[in-house]
Amino acid sequence: MFDNPNPGCEKECIFRGGIATTTAMYFEPMYDKNGRNLNPDGNVTTTNVSCVVCYRQWVSSTRYGETTHTEIK
Repeated sequence: MFDNPNPGCEKECIFRGGIATTTAMYFEPMYDKNGRNLNPDGNVTTTNVSCVVCYRQWVSSTRYGETTHTEIK
């Protein structure tokens, strides 16, 4: 599912994502006795996102499953 960078927009936004880049650090999986990964992948995936309706643009970064959007002014 796509994380909407502009949920408050009153227009019917349609988003387009650019090419994503990911840092290339290796995070060796290490598990506890219950199978939980104690060393999750901490790489950052970054992409540009733009709206083809309101013409706004963002840089989106995802790390540990959390995505942040920074608008490009």
